[in-house]
Amino acid sequence: MVSGMRGTRKRPNWINKTIWETMCACWDTEEAKKMSQIYSDARMSELDGLGPHIHLSGPKSYNQIQQDLEEELGRPVNLGEVFMKTHTRPDGTYVDIKAEKIAQTYAKNGQEKLAELETEAYTLSDCASRARDLTVDDYTTIFLQSTEKDSRGTPYGVGSLKDTLLYGKRKQPGDTSSFVAIQEKLKEAQRKIEEQAAYNERLEAEHSRAAAEHSRAVAEQKDKIENLSMVEKYLRQTDPQYLDVVATQSAAPQGTPPPAAS
Repeated sequence: MVSGMRGTRKRPNWINKTIWETMCACWDTEEAKKMSQIYSDARMSELDGLGPHIHLSGPKSYNQIQQDLEEELGRPVNLGEVFMKTHTRPDGTYVDIKAEKIAQTYAKNGQEKLAELETEAYTLSDCASRARDLTVDDYTTIFLQSTEKDSRGTPYGVGSLKDTLLYGKRKQPGDTSSFVAIQEKLKEAQRKIEEQAAYNERLEAEHSRAAAEHSRAVAEQKDKIENLSMVEKYLRQTDPQYLDVVATQSAAPQGTPPPAAS
């Protein structure tokens, strides 16, 4: 408001004439002009040739935009999503080169993290478990690693949300731990329990199949033995030559071939 009055030099009704003249005299000093130019140059400076900070948040704070997004989507949103909302035009283009560069880096780092989790899950599990999903805190950490920081370490593109961060994670009022993170950890624990239960079920099914196969083989062997016993009984009752062969085999030394049939 004051900067606007300084440019127009139109005194508003709520400032009396004496104070207004003092303010104008101060603005006209060489020192004030020099400081004004320094601040103007700083605002319009091009960090690494990427230009000044441009966003589309309008009069809304980043906190309000985040709350609106969470209400719209029905879930917590991370810093990266707020950044995309405030730095992307309706046609999908970015507000400037800097925003585009950060968004591309953010997407690349996110994909690399997902690939890392998939590799870890494949290596450490029985190859049946899937990689865990990234949490809101994970995405926030990835965004903070992807964006730029000013000389005071303030992340670019987070606006008033910088005050909601604690060690790169979203703070919850009155609690140092994130309620959302706890919920996600509970979901992760439940997922692991379900995966273990499914694995145990598969293992039990395999054992059941092996036991059934063994029982079938034993039953087949038993049937064969019973059939051979019936054949032997029949031959003993109906074929005298069979009895002679059996008697000869029993009396002959081991390895002696049976006599030729007459």
